[in-house]
Amino acid sequence: MGTETYQDSLYGQILPSSWDEDIVSEIVLLVDGEEEFNIENDEFSKILSNYIDRWVSVQGLITEDEEEIRIKIHNYTLEDEMNFGGDDTW
Repeated sequence: MGTETYQDSLYGQILPSSWDEDIVSEIVLLVDGEEEFNIENDEFSKILSNYIDRWVSVQGLITEDEEEIRIKIHNYTLEDEMNFGGDDTW
């Protein structure tokens, strides 16, 4: 198997995969509780590292090879945001 590259949309959970002392240095997107997509280190990964354990939908460029699956995120949406519109709308 060579390298395969394609665009896709994914839904999953942001999890840490590597630390530099106590700071998260790399993150992954866990899809279906089993498939890990390593997130490219860029401006989106820095933002998403603030949302560890959160559920997101992402769109990006996926690169697969024998060793790993990576995603370069182009856009994301936090999916577990709760917006109740104020105390009176419960």
